[in-house]
Amino acid sequence: MADARQIKVGIVGLGLVARSHLKGYLAHPQAEVVAVCDLDEQNAHAFARQHHIPQVYTSYEQMLANADIDVVDIGTPTFLHAPMALQAARAGKHIHCEKPFCRSVGEGLEVCAEVEQRGVKLLVGETYVFLASHLKARELIEAGQIGKPLQLRQRHGAWLERPGALLHGGPAQRNWRVDPAKSGGGAYPWIFDHAVHFFATAEYLIPGSHIAQIYSVPARQAQAPGQRGAAHDPYTAAEVDIPLITWTYEDPACQGVWMRAERLNGKYDYLRGFSTSVVGEKGLIEVLGEGGGNLFWEGKQQHLILHRDGQPTRCFRFEEGGDEVWDSEISYYSQGHVNQVRHLLDSILQDTQPRYNGRDGIHAVRCTLAAIRSAQEGRPMRVDDIGAAYTAYA
Repeated sequence: MADARQIKVGIVGLGLVARSHLKGYLAHPQAEVVAVCDLDEQNAHAFARQHHIPQVYTSYEQMLANADIDVVDIGTPTFLHAPMALQAARAGKHIHCEKPFCRSVGEGLEVCAEVEQRGVKLLVGETYVFLASHLKARELIEAGQIGKPLQLRQRHGAWLERPGALLHGGPAQRNWRVDPAKSGGGAYPWIFDHAVHFFATAEYLIPGSHIAQIYSVPARQAQAPGQRGAAHDPYTAAEVDIPLITWTYEDPACQGVWMRAERLNGKYDYLRGFSTSVVGEKGLIEVLGEGGGNLFWEGKQQHLILHRDGQPTRCFRFEEGGDEVWDSEISYYSQGHVNQVRHLLDSILQDTQPRYNGRDGIHAVRCTLAAIRSAQEGRPMRVDDIGAAYTAYA
């Protein structure tokens, strides 16, 4: 018999992703957001009024203790992710936690141990594995359309904002994103924030083999200091950039590379946003991700292209209304977030394990820390050599 209960949700942290997450809960017939929490009391009340949410808190501890909720949705700054997830698990709540899940492996393992002991569900918000384009790419790979996938090539071009973003960009004060400890990234806060996406995708599209060793190629910036990226974030051009990351998988036949050329690091790529090519024994998939654009076949914009040896090329588009922040037809904001929220709710109702859990989130952080340490030390770094206590900022 289907579980007909209503799942009650409390959201903590009302920045950019909170509205995308809210859309996921509103789109699910068995979910209801009943509480919000934010240090900015005025913003919290405005958010609650706009979306008819009855309870408002400025204390996370009070929301956990007093609100009648089943799920905590954590969209706070990175340094609060693991501590808040740990508190939620101890309170017996299911958890949707934004990425990066933790700043060290040990921090994440403590949360996972509590989650497993309490028997609650934990989904890390790795939206890249919930995008319609990436889901289709995985489906084609599993169906054997390109044979065994052997090489993965990722490109990161400019994320360009759409005129008049449909989502509020979050609080004006976002300096935690460039703080070495609060961001978790030390001298590489941008990489720490985003590379978890890239490594998660690298493993999602080469199924069954984890990344084993990473080698980052740093470069000193040539452009003037102060060059900015997206309008809604505080990142400026770093003195030392990581424009190239290479890796090998546990399967010695497989390897990958990520290449960055965008306005923040002073380089140009006509292929916008995030995109991936998966090279197989008998075919190739080209697929757009967050903010993606300018993937053409026969003069037409495509979202995914499947090339196969000796067979006609197939093209795919995913008409989801476009993105609400980026000038892109791939809906990262908000459909990707809606997909992952729905997945967590269905996992709770069906008592199944979420597809991207805390241990997956820890592994992506471990890979990211290996990439940063490789850049710092100028040598390849085995992912398993990143210990539980290692951080990028200490």
